Amino acid sequence: MGVIHVGIVGLSANSSGASWAKLTHLPYLQASSAYEITGVLNSSLASSKGAIETLRLSSLVKPYENIDDMASDTNIDLIVVCTAVRLHAHFVRAAIRHGKNVYCEWPLGKSFDEANELATLGKQKGVATYVGLEGRLSPVSVKLRKLITSGAIGQVTSTDVHGSLGPPPKVWSERVLSYLDVHSGQSPLNTRVAHFLEAFCFTVGEFESFQPLLVTHQTAQEVNVYDVPLTQLAEAMRNPDIPFKTVKRTAPDEVLLQGKLTSCAVANIHFRSSDNDADGNTFRWLISGTEGLVEVTQQAGQPARDKSTIIRLVQGGKVTNLELDWETEGEFKMFGDQVMLATPGRNYKAIAESNGEAIMDFEHAAKRHKMVDTIIKRGLTS
Repeated sequence: MGVIHVGIVGLSANSSGASWAKLTHLPYLQASSAYEITGVLNSSLASSKGAIETLRLSSLVKPYENIDDMASDTNIDLIVVCTAVRLHAHFVRAAIRHGKNVYCEWPLGKSFDEANELATLGKQKGVATYVGLEGRLSPVSVKLRKLITSGAIGQVTSTDVHGSLGPPPKVWSERVLSYLDVHSGQSPLNTRVAHFLEAFCFTVGEFESFQPLLVTHQTAQEVNVYDVPLTQLAEAMRNPDIPFKTVKRTAPDEVLLQGKLTSCAVANIHFRSSDNDADGNTFRWLISGTEGLVEVTQQAGQPARDKSTIIRLVQGGKVTNLELDWETEGEFKMFGDQVMLATPGRNYKAIAESNGEAIMDFEHAAKRHKMVDTIIKRGLTS
């Protein structure tokens, strides 16, 4: 495979907020010999040109005014979509219709129906599709899967997960209002929890059946919303002259899932909105087997994607700490201890190496979307 020429949709250089594309996609693509950035598309031609200039990209990188211009350019092999979720389908759909391979950040769409439509279109057009589901590429997931498939704890009989989403927000930014809406496709359930569900199912297997329950506590539903970037919320709260409006949050405080896996193991997953536990943990995952037990704990960051993660193997009363290689001195060293930022790079590496187990296509994304939509539909009525 030769060098893959990449067009990025949503490479913002706006200094008022952190751009995921700028923090994660850009550093890896610039460092990798397998890729070359050849195009940028933002909300306007001026914004596209501004990003190229501000980020000091090569003079050979072309700015675009719309997705059809980018997708019809023969100098682009792969279009990467890093916009708000509500815009994903528009850009992905156009890229596929022009016959381009597409890498879209998760969530692929606002719902299963939208994701399934894009997966079907991609298959019809015969293009390669990739989705940025981060869970299975984490060194934590890879380590756990190898441990379990090796038979170290025998047959898995049960698994229990307890995680914190942090305290529910009392104030928020109107510019990311979708985070407060369970039906937007971009709530914590659709993002933080769904990324973990991917890691969970990759590690211990898919659910055969489950019963969900979602709760938004009455005392935490009202949120004051300011029309400022997230980075300026604290300042806005202190200024009585800055107006705000109050909205009702529907994103759940409590996400519970109980069921049976295809392996016949029983599973319990509970994400709560609260402080850390007495030991300072934000996350604890037990995997019990006929020959032992694995405990995963961490005190910061996203579930199973943070350097604070500790994995301990218990066999016959003996406890062994297992080492994790985050590759902070290797291919992903540019991210340092911010190991979660390396995830898009792991996706790019898998694509370049045609690593099928690590690559998640749109059909897989639709499958995970269906699971999340089922949790919402059944969980809100439980």
